[in-house]
Amino acid sequence: MTRAEWSGAVEQAAWIAERLSPFDSGEVTSVVPAGYEAYARLLHPAEGLEGAPGVRWAQVAAWSGVALGPDTQFHELALPEHRPAAPAPWSGHGAAVGTLAAADLDALIEVLAEHTATADSCWFCLWEGYGWDSNSRLIATADEDPAAPAPGMADLDSALDPVPPAVRAGPRVELPNRRHLLYRGPIAAAREFVGSHDQSPTLWWPADRAWCVATEIDLDWTYVGGPSGLIDRLVADQRVEAQRARAGDHHHLRVQPWLARAIDRTTDELFASGQATLHTWRGNLSAQLERPRDDRDGFLRTRCEGEDPLTRPQSGSGWTRLHDHDPDGDALRAAVTSALTIRVIDSLIS
Repeated sequence: MTRAEWSGAVEQAAWIAERLSPFDSGEVTSVVPAGYEAYARLLHPAEGLEGAPGVRWAQVAAWSGVALGPDTQFHELALPEHRPAAPAPWSGHGAAVGTLAAADLDALIEVLAEHTATADSCWFCLWEGYGWDSNSRLIATADEDPAAPAPGMADLDSALDPVPPAVRAGPRVELPNRRHLLYRGPIAAAREFVGSHDQSPTLWWPADRAWCVATEIDLDWTYVGGPSGLIDRLVADQRVEAQRARAGDHHHLRVQPWLARAIDRTTDELFASGQATLHTWRGNLSAQLERPRDDRDGFLRTRCEGEDPLTRPQSGSGWTRLHDHDPDGDALRAAVTSALTIRVIDSLIS
């Protein structure tokens, strides 16, 4: 067997669930199992300019003047408070989320193969929710009127579905907040998903469980747990950008202080007048707040307009439904602040 083959032996992943921290903790071990001697995170490169190779986080850090630490998140490097003197080194699209670049995956496979006795027998989990692996598609409504009917599901020809019917109807690996298809094959089979759909496995390990790799669907880095020798080798490998991690490190979204203050001011203006604009050197985010009333949900409408001609983010509008019906409560304010934070990062950096 040289290819990844679907497997219904989902009990092979039971050991992982037993060693995961609570999902909401955001810890390294909420994604990759606890109990390994050491951990690392592989930083996914950002998109290069005009077809250039992927850009490493260290390059973005040097450009922005923001220090790259062991827990730095990409948006902290990519959106400094003030415009850097030099042009941005990447296209404006942030580091890839939920998948490893093919070149990084190749280097990782080579290193991992040296640290297992069962490189010819590995297990691969693939999250079931990726758009390319589904025979149905959610209708995009981000730019539509939020008062319109809820999005529906549009059926596609099942012949377009890359997952065979038997697999689609088969059992899943059930982990907290995630369900996965399970495959098996030699370690090199990890490349198959990248080759066909630009998607690396979500979670994979060898039969001897010497290490485990986790590419969480919402993160722009990959965690690896394993023996200290493996982590040492990985961190020293110049083909990837890897940092040591600790089991208790967390990946909850965080915002640099200057941006948090700007978002707080924008939230204040929204509650005072219903409209506000958050200004950054990369672009502006205009927002309009419609508070919940009686039995009607509220809405936060936003529109982003980029300013940088080379790395301009995609201009566009979006909305967030606000379910908390206490119009002056802390919960509503927290929901508005959270929605603004996510929208700023997604619109101006991703």
